[in-house]
Amino acid sequence: MRENSVKCKDEDTLQKRRDYLNLRTQILEQKFGQSFENSSLNSYSLQNRSRANNKASSVDSISLNLDMKDNFSRKLNNFTNMSNILNPKISNLNLSRESLHSNQRSVNSKQNYDELFCAQVNHVFNNHTGSVTGVKFANNDRSLLASCSFDGTLAICQVIPTPATMIYKLEGHKAPIMDMQWSTTNDLIVTASLDATARVWQVTKGKCMRILRDTVNSEIFCCCFLPINENMIFTGNSKGLIQVYNLSTGIIASKNCLQKVNGKVQAMCFDSTGSNLWVGDNNGAVHLFQFNIYNLKLNKTKKIISNNGYSITSLSFKHLNSKESALLVNSMPNFLLLYKLINSDIQSIRLRKRILIKQNELMIKSTFCPVINKKQQNSSLVCTGSEDNCVYIYDMDFDEDPLIVKLEKHEYPVIDVGLNYDLSLLASGDNNGTVIIWKMNNQT
Repeated sequence: MRENSVKCKDEDTLQKRRDYLNLRTQILEQKFGQSFENSSLNSYSLQNRSRANNKASSVDSISLNLDMKDNFSRKLNNFTNMSNILNPKISNLNLSRESLHSNQRSVNSKQNYDELFCAQVNHVFNNHTGSVTGVKFANNDRSLLASCSFDGTLAICQVIPTPATMIYKLEGHKAPIMDMQWSTTNDLIVTASLDATARVWQVTKGKCMRILRDTVNSEIFCCCFLPINENMIFTGNSKGLIQVYNLSTGIIASKNCLQKVNGKVQAMCFDSTGSNLWVGDNNGAVHLFQFNIYNLKLNKTKKIISNNGYSITSLSFKHLNSKESALLVNSMPNFLLLYKLINSDIQSIRLRKRILIKQNELMIKSTFCPVINKKQQNSSLVCTGSEDNCVYIYDMDFDEDPLIVKLEKHEYPVIDVGLNYDLSLLASGDNNGTVIIWKMNNQT
């Protein structure tokens, strides 16, 4: 065919040759998915009409270029396929531009993070005789801190101004408190206990205002307020039941609110809209429920297996920006996991980062770090406890060396951590009942 094209000089034969090349290009595009530009062919055709006697060499040149492009495309495809085989993570993980350049960003940010999270011990509380199971600062408050314990007590402290003092030590539960949460207005705290009750405490008065009894008299492991309506309180028990209580009446809000998972419900959290409830159980599964506040109906929509056969001990949710959200998970054994969602689309959820931590037996918890400047707005800064007696802060967007700070003052495993809203203080509670207040250097 090539020899015939060299010999032919008439317009009809050249047109047939061009038609052949166009058809060949289309076949290559369909077979290999490559995009071949025909602009050079079109340009060649226009010139061909005015210079019909000098076409043989040009046709050969175009044909040769297409052959070279075809060979290059095949080699590129083969190289890409081989890279995916050798490293499946390349084909399975769709990294954003930010994550692709995370290593370069980490070099620029490490020094700033080191200065920001440089911490020193500011105060030590010994308010509990049992393991601390939760520590949380009040919302948008630098000073108020609550801690709950395996000894069944809830302590409310004021850490600013110094010296830090305990305001109340609230008693009433007959068994260990496993979880707690502040209301958005900071006037209430709800606690979940193994005595099959959840209690709601008035912070200003330091007393219990409501006892919520489990409908099947089962141990309650976790609890939370509905963000958009604090009159609704959610609990999860050891038989897998998720229940919604009306704070005003102290009873189940509706039969439509009852849902069940296979295993103990050990962690739960809402997104900021109050419509999506994330639930973790002791079988390693994370479930998503959607709550309709108008008809008080709780619907199960998604199940994510993060670590089959092992316990989920902590869940935290955060909106990173207008398009992206993140779910932070502690899972035994030894995993801190970060999932990301795009545009709140549940189907888009994917595992972004997995970090090994020391967690084999205890209910270790973690949290997102507050955002204090625009540079941190889209970042996934997290803080977690560990069974090696340390507190860790990671940037989960760093592909290499995500560790920012390691704090070492506890003598026992660190169960839970919490930071105040301006990142000036960090609180960590350990398995011996000690709560350490760390002063952070965030003046930069």
